[in-house]
Amino acid sequence: MAPRTTAEAFGEFDAALNLDQREREQAQRRHQEVTDVLTEAGLASSTFLQGSFARKTMLKPLKDVDMVVLLAEDHRRRWFGACNGGPAASMAAIRQVVAARWPAARFDEDKQPAHALQVKFVDCAFTFDLVPAFEDNDTVEGVFIADRDLDRWEWSNTRTLRRLITERNLATVGAFVHQVRMGKSFKTNQPTLEKLCGLVIESLWYAAITTKMSHATATVTALDHAAEAVMGNVYDPTGVDNLAKDWTPGERSRFSQTFSLAAKQGREAQRLAIDGEHQAATDIWHTLFGEPFPAPTAQPAAQALAALSAGSITSTGRAVTSQRGAQTNRPARSWRTR
Repeated sequence: MAPRTTAEAFGEFDAALNLDQREREQAQRRHQEVTDVLTEAGLASSTFLQGSFARKTMLKPLKDVDMVVLLAEDHRRRWFGACNGGPAASMAAIRQVVAARWPAARFDEDKQPAHALQVKFVDCAFTFDLVPAFEDNDTVEGVFIADRDLDRWEWSNTRTLRRLITERNLATVGAFVHQVRMGKSFKTNQPTLEKLCGLVIESLWYAAITTKMSHATATVTALDHAAEAVMGNVYDPTGVDNLAKDWTPGERSRFSQTFSLAAKQGREAQRLAIDGEHQAATDIWHTLFGEPFPAPTAQPAAQALAALSAGSITSTGRAVTSQRGAQTNRPARSWRTR
């Protein structure tokens, strides 16, 4: 049965996007277990999670967990520097320790990431990407992460990014990360946005959603912002990386049109919900977000005919008694001959 109100539909949508609770807890346990093994071996001083799993903005299913391994300072002289094989050597050392504890683990099986050692544990449906790093002792949050392809250590502010997302989530009373997941679901349902990575959506939503607001309002606010923002530079929340630097003018135009049309439909859904046309509003949101969003109930023929007499037609073709659908129905004067 379809939800009675639009708010209830968004509640079901939100729940549908949550990661599987058991997998999430399993990932957290394995993170701690790997941390214990690496620190006991003297390889790591500590670890932390990064990426969308750490920021709680990941869509289901859980595919990979990014884990930064802060190497002990004892290894800096041996591994840190350019063109000395340090990144590859650090990954080899991590592999040796992990394999000793989990003999059945497989490494770099799907791919060999430049910045991480990929690990598949037989009891996990998802992979772990172990990223060797050294602290940047000149900054509070910066780290240098390994790049085995280019044989160098690259500076990263990944901890700053995670902190900013956490702070924004607190400022929105816990709503922000849920609304980012909704934005990513929207992106997944739009073929024209295929090129956009998840961090682009996260960054656009971060720039637009600064206070607590309903899921519908937050979505429309973010879509409106995105329609304009994609025509220029789009920086990640830290303000360091321009995520749009490689977009062509044609791509920007298509992105903008997609966001703009979706914002227009979102505002239509909001107007319909205000008028009590929740199934019509749900129909629009379902079209925008795709399958994870609840589908509306079918409209009885008698109800549609009654609405056609004086109401309007929504952008998804549903007849409503409200005058605030995309196309208003105006009764026409009958033609007659004298």
